[in-house]
Amino acid sequence: MHLIDHLFIVLLFFVQPVYGWLSFRKLVAAARAGEHIDRLALYRETTWIEWLALLVLFASWAWLARDFSQLGLSVPGGAAFWWLLLACCGALALLAVSVNRMRTLDADERQRYARQIGDIGLFLPINRRELRRFYGVSITAGIVEEIIFRGFVLWYLGTFMPVWAAIVLSSLAFGLAHSYQGIQGIGRTAAVGAGLGMLYVVSGSIWLPIAVHALFDMIQGAQARELLRDRDLPTPETV
Repeated sequence: MHLIDHLFIVLLFFVQPVYGWLSFRKLVAAARAGEHIDRLALYRETTWIEWLALLVLFASWAWLARDFSQLGLSVPGGAAFWWLLLACCGALALLAVSVNRMRTLDADERQRYARQIGDIGLFLPINRRELRRFYGVSITAGIVEEIIFRGFVLWYLGTFMPVWAAIVLSSLAFGLAHSYQGIQGIGRTAAVGAGLGMLYVVSGSIWLPIAVHALFDMIQGAQARELLRDRDLPTPETV
């Protein structure tokens, strides 16, 4: 274990959640003040920050002469991997069907769902151009966040505790990384992180969690675009 590893954990567990929450609150305040929210710029910034974080991790890993398979970057295979792949494909296909459901909602139903989304809607795509960029953010999140939170964090915690405890703690860190979504959002994201962590441990490869994470986010983006298409999400004061 190296000092770089400890610093990375401090950033993930403490610094990033606070920074993310403060940044999002600033964004919400600006929106409520009537300022235009440039979602494309937000997507670019998010993408660059995440890839930079992964670059730093990879650079330190190479500098310390570590095997990248320790981050889960190994060739997938085995019966467990293929069965889990089949199950995940089925689950994602069912989720994708809900995109069509959003197309059939009337105005009142859209308004009700918009209220449920709340401030998070400020970050979600509302037209085709934004959706295409959001897909890029989704792919980035799938790759970067899985390698960091499932690959690196589980490797780090696994040196101190049993794998099940490492999954729980890494999932909590993953939830806190989405602190801007509020308490319920943290809980939901932590639960998703736990599922992805178990998927990683059982399949023995990071590639399946990467694919599931990216596709899950892309489907959610498509759902949001259908729900909010071609209009700004009303702020709490106007709905």
